Amino acid sequence: MIIVIDGPAGAGKSTTAKEVARRTESDYVDSGAVYRGFTYLFMINDFDKSRLTEALKNHDLHFDFHIDNVRVTHGDKDITQTIRSAEINNRVSEVAAMPEVRDEVRRILREISGDRKRGVVLEGRDLGTVVFPDADYKFFLTAAPEARARRRFDEQTRAGADTSLEQVRENVEKRDRIDSTRDIDPLKKADDAVEIDSTYLTFEEQVARITDFVRSMRTENNS
Repeated sequence: MIIVIDGPAGAGKSTTAKEVARRTESDYVDSGAVYRGFTYLFMINDFDKSRLTEALKNHDLHFDFHIDNVRVTHGDKDITQTIRSAEINNRVSEVAAMPEVRDEVRRILREISGDRKRGVVLEGRDLGTVVFPDADYKFFLTAAPEARARRRFDEQTRAGADTSLEQVRENVEKRDRIDSTRDIDPLKKADDAVEIDSTYLTFEEQVARITDFVRSMRTENNS
């Protein structure tokens, strides 16, 4: 069973996907962490696109996903916290728009998911439209830009980031523009995805809407 949750930045996809995975006894895969890993790779290469092919060929990035722990390493270096930095936040959409990067991330996500013995829950931006078009269940989680900026700001300040709500809001809006207008695999809702607007929903409510739908459909299909 593959469940995908797509949506814009700050919609709460990661925390929601983790809890959905827990309640459906599935594994959790954070596609954003993979893109952030490659953004880190380009950061240490001074974002020099001329090094793109070589950097991707020998990237030495490794991803270990668990519901309560996502660990990303580059060689022997743990970069799990580094990929959540403000600099990575500001450049990840730019790197994620590169076709060569998207091809490699798509390969990694399919490989990771194919190795799982249990069901898997993934969250991202083009999972239901491009990476897993035949996923068993597709959801599109969204919220008003102001609500998403506030959630991302709270998340970053809890992590000790030195930022402001205005900076976070500008970054969210910038990522929305880049993600939804890029030529390759733009952010959009799959035609067969269930849309959930979480602007005024509690965390419990948005998780329940997804898990209740999955359970009802599985019951219906097994009857």
